[in-house]
Amino acid sequence: MHNTLNAWADKLQHAVLPALPQPVAELVRLVADDNVNMWNLARVVEKDPGLCIALLRRVNNGGHKRLRTEVTTVEHAMMMLGLTQLRTLPKAVPLIQRAGEPTGRERALRLMAQSYHAAWQARELARLRKDMEPDEIFLPALLHHLGEILLWLYAPAKMTQIEDLAAQQQMDPEEAQYVVLGFGLDHLSLMLARRWGLPTLLQDSLKSESAQQPRIYNIMLAVQLARSAERGWYRAATTAVLEQLVEYTGHDFGFITAHIHHAAAEAARLADCYPTTPAAAQLLHPGQPEAAPGWKPEAIQPAAAAPSQADSLPTETAAAFCLAPQLHILRRSLQELQNGMKAGNLTLQKILSLTMDGMHDGMGINRVVFALLTQERHQLRARAIAGADNDPVFNRFHVELNGAHLFTRLLEKPQALWINDTNRVKFWPLVPTPFQRIIRCNSFFVLSVFVKERPVGLFYADRHSIDCALDSHAYHRFKQLGLLAAQAMGMVSGEKE
Repeated sequence: MHNTLNAWADKLQHAVLPALPQPVAELVRLVADDNVNMWNLARVVEKDPGLCIALLRRVNNGGHKRLRTEVTTVEHAMMMLGLTQLRTLPKAVPLIQRAGEPTGRERALRLMAQSYHAAWQARELARLRKDMEPDEIFLPALLHHLGEILLWLYAPAKMTQIEDLAAQQQMDPEEAQYVVLGFGLDHLSLMLARRWGLPTLLQDSLKSESAQQPRIYNIMLAVQLARSAERGWYRAATTAVLEQLVEYTGHDFGFITAHIHHAAAEAARLADCYPTTPAAAQLLHPGQPEAAPGWKPEAIQPAAAAPSQADSLPTETAAAFCLAPQLHILRRSLQELQNGMKAGNLTLQKILSLTMDGMHDGMGINRVVFALLTQERHQLRARAIAGADNDPVFNRFHVELNGAHLFTRLLEKPQALWINDTNRVKFWPLVPTPFQRIIRCNSFFVLSVFVKERPVGLFYADRHSIDCALDSHAYHRFKQLGLLAAQAMGMVSGEKE
């Protein structure tokens, strides 16, 4: 993944995200006044991801990195730049109406409008939760789709290929991204954000494992809400996000729904610069409401017998696209771990990177997690996640280690387990109900990791879809790579967490 990702980041590092004509014209008019209010300027600039990126990159390139505090809001960036430089900013950013080919430009504009809606929702949710600096939440949500927008402008054929594959094979868009590009678009956004020195909060919000942090979860939920609302406010998927917001904020469903709808209408009123239909317009056309997707662990009925190997392998008539193993990636992960152990130059981050690539890409397993035992030893919490870029709930992967259940037993000694049709009657009652709600599937691999005879965490893997069953070959490879990673961790166990 990393070589391909680096190549695309190199191509786009010097790319410019174009700006919208209306905010640019408004900015030119306002900065002509020496007494202009910076707050009013900020409300104009924050409508436009292109202007925001240009503003932040100019601040970072102007020697302001020496400051002890990073620039995290549009208003702060403008104050750092000063009115004289702000007057030259519009001339430095091309207009989007002249960028790319028509289809790519149209899709980029739709995504930019969706991003503005997400940013507005994120800030309003932060205010609802009494965040000390709600304006800091805005930019990370606005720029969350940075890599995807740029690819629609500079490589629209690739984006069309991703969409066509997802539609034809009935697969998640994120998995189609891995198949076509070799990485998820969030990873591209993260690499560009790092290279351009964009806010740390944006960078953290693009890492699945950061979802445990309340402000990051705020951003992820807002992005998910805006994405789902584009397809309809009364769909089951949108209702599910609203229910997650109920749990997150502590307010009841009616209050949250009204609050979100009002914020959507306000964002639409202010985003008149986008030549697209705002998500709020669909509030007037409810259609037929759907029930929320109520996956219930207690509803699972274990099969009477294990499926044959033929049953567990994807076929041409499968309802979903199943990730194919890329064994050359698996072999490379195994080899680099072995070489690194001999050379003594591995770090924990390198071990996890190689292992996650080997399991996700090499074995073709949809979702992979390394969960680390917390210092208090009361919880297992995700340290690294692959394959769940668009799932805020799964990204909060954790297990409370209270009472006797499957995971407390797994941490008693090094061991591995594959929950499947042959043993589900025995083991499923031992899986904590809150964890069942996080994973929303009933078959997975797990392997406990011990270093110097002490438990430090575990690897978890699943295929998420009933149409893509786990099999014995994948289980053998999972154990092989997981045990080698545990051995490598033992050699770097002195590293501070």
